[in-house]
Amino acid sequence: MSYLMWPLLLLGIGLALLLVEVFIPSGGLIALLAIGCLLLSLYQAFQAPSAPDLWWKLLIAELLLIPAALSYAVYLWPRTPFARRIFLKPPEPEEVDTAHERQRLDHLIGQFGRALTPLRPSGAVDFEGRRMDAMAEEGLIASGSLVRAVRIQSGVLVVRKADDEALARLDLESE
Repeated sequence: MSYLMWPLLLLGIGLALLLVEVFIPSGGLIALLAIGCLLLSLYQAFQAPSAPDLWWKLLIAELLLIPAALSYAVYLWPRTPFARRIFLKPPEPEEVDTAHERQRLDHLIGQFGRALTPLRPSGAVDFEGRRMDAMAEEGLIASGSLVRAVRIQSGVLVVRKADDEALARLDLESE
C-alpha cells in the first residue's frame, strides 16, 4: 500500500497548493511548489514496482483534477471576505435611475421641430422649446429647416426634413 500512498499524498498536496495559490498572492512561489508536488507525484507513481500502469492513471487523474481544482478556486474567490472588499457592490434599488432617455423622448415622435444647427447627420434641434441632439434619417438638413421626429434609435432622436404638405398643415394650424 505504501507504493500508492506517496503519489496520492503528493497529488493531494499539489492540488491543495494550487487552491491556496489562487487565494494567497505569492508571486508564483506556491504555484511552483504545487507543480513540483504534482511532478513528484508522477515520478513516484512511475517508480512504483508493483503497479506499472499507475503512472498513466495518475497522469489522467492530474489532467482532470488540475483544471477542476482551478475552476473551483475561481468559483470560490468572489465569495471570500477579501474579494468582497475588492469587488464593487451592486447599486441599491433606490440608487438606480430607471427612467431611460427613450421614455423621455417617445412623446416627440410625430412632432415637428426646428433644426438649430445643420444636421450632417447629427446636430441640434428644438422641440417644444427644448434644445436636444438629433440625427438626420438621411441626407443633410440645413439649419432652420422644419423637421419631424421619426423614431428613437439607441437613445438618439432621429428626424427627417418635413415635406411641403406638412409645412402647409402647420401654416393652417398656426392661423
